Amino acid sequence: MLTVEPAGIFDSIKTLMDEVETRFHKELKPSNNSLTDLIIHISKYKGKRLRPALVLLSGKCVGDVGPQHIDIAVVVEMVHTATLVHDDIIDEASMRRHVESVNSKWGREISILFGDYLFSRGFTILSSLDSQIATLLLSKTVNIMSEGELIQLQRRYDIGLSENDYFDIIERKTASLCAASCRLGAAFAGSNHKVSDMLSTYGLKIGIAFQIVDDCLDVMGSEEEIGKSLNTDIQKGKLTLPLIRLVNQLPKNKLESARELIFQHDAKETKNAIMELLTEHDAVEYAFATAKNMVKQAQEEIAPLPESPYKTTLMDLADYIVTRRT
Repeated sequence: MLTVEPAGIFDSIKTLMDEVETRFHKELKPSNNSLTDLIIHISKYKGKRLRPALVLLSGKCVGDVGPQHIDIAVVVEMVHTATLVHDDIIDEASMRRHVESVNSKWGREISILFGDYLFSRGFTILSSLDSQIATLLLSKTVNIMSEGELIQLQRRYDIGLSENDYFDIIERKTASLCAASCRLGAAFAGSNHKVSDMLSTYGLKIGIAFQIVDDCLDVMGSEEEIGKSLNTDIQKGKLTLPLIRLVNQLPKNKLESARELIFQHDAKETKNAIMELLTEHDAVEYAFATAKNMVKQAQEEIAPLPESPYKTTLMDLADYIVTRRT
């Protein structure tokens, strides 16, 4: 399995990714100078650029990519960034990708509106495309993502959340955008429905795996290494796969005490106690194994595609997702 960073994985599309990066910042340039500081700050949020890469790699796997692929890649990153800005409001997170979150620096009102600004800029770009397929699919995807977030918020502090409930939530709030990125990349390269479905399913499964790993890192990672506020899931009453596994392994007479421990308001002080329980019941290992199985399914899904450097990159990317620690 690869343990290299995505920058190395994406060498096969480096020129295209550079074009997306340039265009992303150009499109966000404000018409009013009072927004300049916000735009400069969000430019420091440079992450893995997973979703733009999925657009480009899926297109390259089935044909060639054109200017509209760049448009779509930029938009999916705008949508993703908007969700991060809004997530940090919900979680009251102070850090995002090694820099202060927009919410922490400018407050709730500006963060809400800035997230909306990112969404609107993205859909303005989509409106100029020859086909409205991308507008329709991404509109539906944003609806699905919002549903996922709403369901998760409604199920906070719910010790009865099942694994199936959890998978439904992360499919919606995280994996759906990865799936849409792959489908649009393939569709705009002229693929048929069968191949588009194949790549979309790949995207869905690696999106699920990505979120599971994120949830594991939230309970066991280092804020300095990962570059964002951790333990936010527990502090906000969100049960993730390691915690669900732990709850399922405990006898009924210990559930209430476990609930009190997990959902204490000062989660930092109880982190060691929770980690001991997770370790004792192999809950984090179980979650990682689940993510690895999901990645294997994703790789099997695209195995029938013709061999190419871009298919190889998708295979390597899937491996990276379950070995990353940031």
